[in-house]
Amino acid sequence: MSLLAIVILLANLLTKTVEPLAPLSATDMPRVMPTEVKAIYVTSTTAKLQQRMTELRQLIYDTELNAVVINTKEPFGPRIYPELKVLVDELHKEGLWVIARHVVFQDDELAERQPELSLKRASTANWQDRGGHGWVDPANREVWEYNLDIAQKTLELGFDEINLDYIRFPTDGDLGNIIYPSWDGLKLKEEVLRDFLRWFRQNLRSQAPYAILSIDVYGETFLRDFAGSTGQRMTTLAPEVDVVSPMVYPSHYRSGNFGYTNPATQPYGVVYGTLEKGQLLFANAPNTIVRPWLQDFHLGAQYTPAMVRAQITATTDAGNHNGWMLWNPKNIYSESALLKE
Repeated sequence: MSLLAIVILLANLLTKTVEPLAPLSATDMPRVMPTEVKAIYVTSTTAKLQQRMTELRQLIYDTELNAVVINTKEPFGPRIYPELKVLVDELHKEGLWVIARHVVFQDDELAERQPELSLKRASTANWQDRGGHGWVDPANREVWEYNLDIAQKTLELGFDEINLDYIRFPTDGDLGNIIYPSWDGLKLKEEVLRDFLRWFRQNLRSQAPYAILSIDVYGETFLRDFAGSTGQRMTTLAPEVDVVSPMVYPSHYRSGNFGYTNPATQPYGVVYGTLEKGQLLFANAPNTIVRPWLQDFHLGAQYTPAMVRAQITATTDAGNHNGWMLWNPKNIYSESALLKE
């Protein structure tokens, strides 16, 4: 090759446009979870209503809130759609942590569509709980894979955290008449749930290494080291997840808990007592975060902003500085209970 040809070749190489590397996807890029997650719950219906979301985003902007929990799988099936990614992206631009609430084993849609996965009655009809909802077998691997697939698609929309609800066995209805298609009754319920969570987390992380996995549990699971009928034993389940969210709604406690005739009227005492007692159950899961669900709805008592704030105060007074989440099924929240920004 002549000297002139070499010079031309080098010139072409130096001036050649280099294609930029493709940007990392949302599931590849680590988003840092706030030290204190302060969230409100949003139904899948509300998430589609522009005016309602504008109002809720203004509430977040005006107050200490920094996160949103959005339904992505309900008993009636998945609630993921392309427009949801637009919303998640907008919420991220506003600096918010975005959590996907995913109902697991209470599943009308799957039980109806694939009855071989459904809990049964002795009559072979699908079993339903007191609310008329169908359930699928927590021990069935096909059920596991179905839920994992939905969660993976949810992460592709940009969600930061998968929050598993109804991660338990049924607790109401004709429990003595349930036939499980897969669970043989020999393995403990808590072991079934532990194995599911361990498998689910490992497979979720294989796609999205930085995804956060959280679970919702009954508040009473913090009161003693016992699985009960739910299978939600904290010493067994807590090591398998990143965050545990006890539903410490005072209205859900029995008369006599903590010495209260009507626990719903004692928001501070119920929340403080639950979280303080529950600390003893996390000795084998020191890295697992506790982030409670708090009551912002009328049940057992008329819930005032002061009662909502009392729960927030109780959370921090109990030594928990990981945040909290407010639950209201109608997504109407007590703004005056929140600190202004």
